[in-house]
Amino acid sequence: METNDIVTLIHNANFRDGNWAIIMPSVLMVVDFLTGLFNAWATGHLKSFKMREGLNHKVGELAILFMGELFTYGLQLPSIFINCVSLYIIFMEVVSIFENLDKMGVPIPKFVKKALRNASYKLENEDNPLKDSDKSTERKEDAE
Repeated sequence: METNDIVTLIHNANFRDGNWAIIMPSVLMVVDFLTGLFNAWATGHLKSFKMREGLNHKVGELAILFMGELFTYGLQLPSIFINCVSLYIIFMEVVSIFENLDKMGVPIPKFVKKALRNASYKLENEDNPLKDSDKSTERKEDAE
C-alpha cells in the first residue's frame, strides 16, 4: 500500500456519523477478546494472567480512543486525528482476530495472511524514534 493510498483512506474514512470511530474499534476489541478466549479455552491454555493482560491492553486502547475523541472535539481538531487513531486500532484488532481464527483452524486464504503479515511488519518496523528509545530502555533493564 502506497503512502498516498493510506492518506486517501484516512481522508475518506467518515467515522463521524454515529461515532463509528469509537463503535467499530470497540466491537472489534470484543470480537478479538472472544476469539482469543475461545482459542485459549479450546487448546487448554486458558490462564487468568494472560486474560487480565489482554483486558489491560483493551482498556488502554479504549483510553486512547476516548482521549482521541476528546482532543478532536475539545481542541476542535480535524476529524483526521481521530480517524487515524481509530484506523490504527481497527487494523491491530483485525490482525489479531485473523491470528486467533488461524490458531482455531479456520481456513484463512494465504493472500490474506501474507497481506496482514506484511502490513503488520511494516507498521512495527518503520523508523520510529519511540521504538529506538524503547529498545535502549529494554537493554538497560536487561543489563540490570
